[in-house]
Amino acid sequence: MFYSMKRQSFLVNQGYSFKVITKLAGIEEENLKYSTKSEQQALLQQVMAATDADAEEENVAGEVRPGSFQVNRRTGAMSSMSGGDDQVYMPYSKSGKTKVHPLFKKYRL
Repeated sequence: MFYSMKRQSFLVNQGYSFKVITKLAGIEEENLKYSTKSEQQALLQQVMAATDADAEEENVAGEVRPGSFQVNRRTGAMSSMSGGDDQVYMPYSKSGKTKVHPLFKKYRL
């Protein structure tokens, strides 16, 4: 509850206005799958009675199971895997001689 009040004050401080909706129009008329209390309790009992073995039987698309993922291992350097073999840093020197003032020639390393 504290978080919602804190969030509400933050939104108001930011210039937003909002309205808390307690009842939605037409929600009572929807035909829900577990609409009665007895159906909801039967579902709850089913869930509470489930074991880990039941969860392992369930196949969910896109879910990664422990031990079922595959790893591709490659030999080589990280630079080759990231594409660094193609790029080479080559130091270069100035090709053309520029005119340097005689006072600065003395102090050059």
